[in-house]
Amino acid sequence: MLTKIKTKAALTVFVAIMQFSELSNAQSVTIGGTPSDGPSAGFMSMFTGDLFTNFRHMERFAPVSTMTPSPNPWKLNPAPTKINFQGNFLGQQITLEEFLEISNTSSFLILKNGELLFEEYRHGDSKTTTHVSFSVAKSFVSTLIGIALEEKLIANLSDPIKKYLPELDSEAFEDVTIKHVLQMSSGVRFDETYTDPNSDINKMGLLVMEMSYLEYINTLQREHEPGTYNHYASINTQLLGILLARITGRSLTEYMVEKFWHPLGMENPGHWVLDEQGYELAMGGMSASARDYAKLGLLFLNKGTRGNAKIISSEWISEATTPTESHLLPGNNTQSSNTAGYQYQWWTPRNWDDDFLARGIWGQTIYIHPKNQVVIVKLAADQKNFDPKIKLAYIDYLQELGQSLVN
Repeated sequence: MLTKIKTKAALTVFVAIMQFSELSNAQSVTIGGTPSDGPSAGFMSMFTGDLFTNFRHMERFAPVSTMTPSPNPWKLNPAPTKINFQGNFLGQQITLEEFLEISNTSSFLILKNGELLFEEYRHGDSKTTTHVSFSVAKSFVSTLIGIALEEKLIANLSDPIKKYLPELDSEAFEDVTIKHVLQMSSGVRFDETYTDPNSDINKMGLLVMEMSYLEYINTLQREHEPGTYNHYASINTQLLGILLARITGRSLTEYMVEKFWHPLGMENPGHWVLDEQGYELAMGGMSASARDYAKLGLLFLNKGTRGNAKIISSEWISEATTPTESHLLPGNNTQSSNTAGYQYQWWTPRNWDDDFLARGIWGQTIYIHPKNQVVIVKLAADQKNFDPKIKLAYIDYLQELGQSLVN
């Protein structure tokens, strides 16, 4: 298990990184990349300069743990097809080529019936390069929660999360269940406006340099009664990551490699950003290759199996991706702060077609259309994705593309 180390208050991310230097290579921790990369300049430096390069090299900006490639890799079979598609984007019909250009896409994969129909890399991405997930990681964490539930490490999703994390002593989390946290319905007050420097998501980065994430979560207040309102707050997923480490007695990295990363046949290494205590940034600090992101989509298309091997139950696949309560439904919903639907760290498009997706800032997406057996992976460095109108238009375009691939 990765060593969990307490550090003194740090003034900069650089100091925090240096405090990880005592972790050995045997613990699968990389500090700021390789010596040839030069010294790390800190995590926030990832958002300056060449974003495409930076997003491929998360390990240069923060301490990371490493998930090694699977000894039994799942090789995706390419069946290249010319995609002659035009879809609606903000009232105009645009080609797929135009869409990729507009959305600053660096990796784009289309899979149909488990085979690659289309695979294109730009801006330095390739089949083997990794790319930061941002909130796409949330859907991976959710899947690990499902595995832990099936292993009976969690008795029931209706259990109060405090049952497993008694030091979560904030009144804001009284009567909050694991299910509430999975559904972004914990009721916690948390402003995730990335473009506002005074939002909680931006202030959090400084505060957790002086306290653990769990200590930080204990400072948060309640805004809604648990289980009544859907409000996207990444801190919920961080809490799920802490929960997984507690109930498994292992790091998120170690548990994921054994139960998910290796069984699913990931071809390339993956990484998790680590905080000052050595815990993974579960809310969005993973990186993987485009093909390996696609395998999560294939797992969900295949009802939780890879070939004859079951990784997670078909019941979980259905439950995790199907909004079941009024505040989680897509559309103009007064019980939600989003027009998209939600369930267990998976989104549905606003015009739901039994499809669902994992999505992250800067344009990261794994889109799954079960009816047509389609998986689409899009990795990008696209600042326009912060515009809610454009972000929804991107999803609408991917949905239309998925719906078009009938035969």
